[in-house]
Amino acid sequence: MTNRNAVSAFAGVKPPAGPKPPLRVGFLTYDLQRNTEDALFEVARATAFSVKAFPLYRHDDQELARIAYRPATAKGKHLGVSMKGSTPEGLVSNPEWAVGLACARESDVVVLKGLLGLGAIWCALCARILGRVVISTNQTLPAKWESKRRWWIRLSKRLLLRMCQFHMYQNPAAFEVLTKVYGCVPERLISAPYEGGAALFKRILSKVGTDADVRHNLGPGSDVIFLYTGNLHSFKGVADIIRAAALLPREASFLCVFVGPEEPASREGATIEHFTELARLNGVEQRVRFLGPVTPEKLTELYCAADAVLLPSHRDTFGKVLVEGGLAGKPLVTTSACGSAGIIVQDGVNGFVIEPGDASQLAQAMRKLFDPELRARMGSHSREIVDRYCRMDLEVQGYLEAIERGAARLRPRERTGVSREFRAP
Repeated sequence: MTNRNAVSAFAGVKPPAGPKPPLRVGFLTYDLQRNTEDALFEVARATAFSVKAFPLYRHDDQELARIAYRPATAKGKHLGVSMKGSTPEGLVSNPEWAVGLACARESDVVVLKGLLGLGAIWCALCARILGRVVISTNQTLPAKWESKRRWWIRLSKRLLLRMCQFHMYQNPAAFEVLTKVYGCVPERLISAPYEGGAALFKRILSKVGTDADVRHNLGPGSDVIFLYTGNLHSFKGVADIIRAAALLPREASFLCVFVGPEEPASREGATIEHFTELARLNGVEQRVRFLGPVTPEKLTELYCAADAVLLPSHRDTFGKVLVEGGLAGKPLVTTSACGSAGIIVQDGVNGFVIEPGDASQLAQAMRKLFDPELRARMGSHSREIVDRYCRMDLEVQGYLEAIERGAARLRPRERTGVSREFRAP
């Protein structure tokens, strides 16, 4: 993404002005890309306390941030772990200890925006030693799949959650997992439905619209275009799409378009070359097209040009691409291992929920979506569902309630200047 394109998304928005009371709220985040910054900016302007982001890893968008932040310099190094009988994991090998310590030292209330492995555990430990309040933010796999995660993942997550005084859950699956799998007390759970970058995507969508040339350039003569967007990790179900394409009728006119960066460091063959060869071996090399990473504006054009959005992930806590595809009015296909299954993707209503790794089920869903009337009906429902669930005001209000409850646990000296009035955005 170029700076020029990124600046256009922020045009006309002024940063919050005026002095802030001494309560300091630090957000430990994976990075500071646009949708993360968008949510934190809304929190900052809806409150009377100081907000600062502490990204573990660098993203070019951080230079455009409208909130205070600690500049990140490191790049996340992905480490994939996959074993039969357990949920595949995507880990980051460099925890960035200095960032977690800085967040704990410079904050009165620490909000872990996502459970970020060792980096989050270290930050929470430092915060508790320093007498800070720690709040977790949770998007999780459904309980069935969370219970299949490796024992050391569940143990470390349980340890981290016990260091947090409050927990925000961002989808219904997270509430069930927190209470039933990890034993969190329901009274300490606060609802903060994940907005998923909906507001940001709507701003871009309003400027992009539909361009007939984009569709023609993708697949001239293709009746149906299926879109996958995301990193080309094997656990995202990229290979399942290719295998499903091979099960579709030979006479069918369709194209599977893949958008997103390769993961050449992965041991799982997560490269365009690998998947292109897999398509050749399955006899569908003419039915797939890999575009690599694109700008948000170009991606929005692709959403508009496509007929359906596929995310057959073997593990996904939410799937922001489903929010974007829904707002573009497309039917959605995901798996029961996705945390937004049953919420953003409602089986038979606005798409299909299949079992992870089942190429036959995926092919059946894709085959049903050859019907243009079904696609139109499901796409309309997708937009309605995302508009109803993914609301910035609901997410921000959840953050405000959690921070207010956290601030109440601070000693009187630390609460000096804390406003009891929290304004909804």
